[in-house]
Amino acid sequence: MNDAPLGWAGRLMEWLRFATSLVLVNVLFIAGSLAGLVLLGIFPAAVAATTVLARLRAGETAHVVRDFVAVYRSRFRHANLVGSIFWLAGLLLGLNLLAAMVPSGTGASPVSAVLLLLSVLAGAATLLAAAAAVTLCGRYRDSVLNTWKAAFLLPLVSPGMSVSLLGVLAALAVIFAAAPILLPLVGAAVPLLACGALVSRRAARLWDQLPAGTRPVTA
Repeated sequence: MNDAPLGWAGRLMEWLRFATSLVLVNVLFIAGSLAGLVLLGIFPAAVAATTVLARLRAGETAHVVRDFVAVYRSRFRHANLVGSIFWLAGLLLGLNLLAAMVPSGTGASPVSAVLLLLSVLAGAATLLAAAAAVTLCGRYRDSVLNTWKAAFLLPLVSPGMSVSLLGVLAALAVIFAAAPILLPLVGAAVPLLACGALVSRRAARLWDQLPAGTRPVTA
């Protein structure tokens, strides 16, 4: 066999295959979310998509649909239990945000401004924790409580990762706003791919520093 590099044509074909897989994962994410009536489907679909994307990135799978369905089914209950706290947090943040944005009789008040700022900061922290939880659910088999603790602590002890995550998500939001046609194609797959890569890399480094008996089991 010739082990020489594939050349630009071979690399181009590999990138095209990966791009096609991204679109397929995005379609599967949408289908999985709808299958769970959105509320019960988003977190299992996100976990399954992140897991499949990690395998694609590592060149460990050629069966995208089969792997997605297998992870979606096996992690459905666990992913929803983990996701429940983020749905609750999102509801509370939404109510706080509405309260801060409702104009009072005297116009904008300092209290409303502070409440709005706190809601934005809490929303960013919840988004980071949710991104971490999705990746941890797919990568490790741990209890719901331990997953919650790790998901909320990981962004706090990893400021570099947190800044990178927020920067990537903000950049993607700008790109998708400028080219909305990309949303149905890769609107979920690309953010999940980026979050999964950043979170899994950081989590693996931290987990490697723990004693052998205290590390979570890799899924």
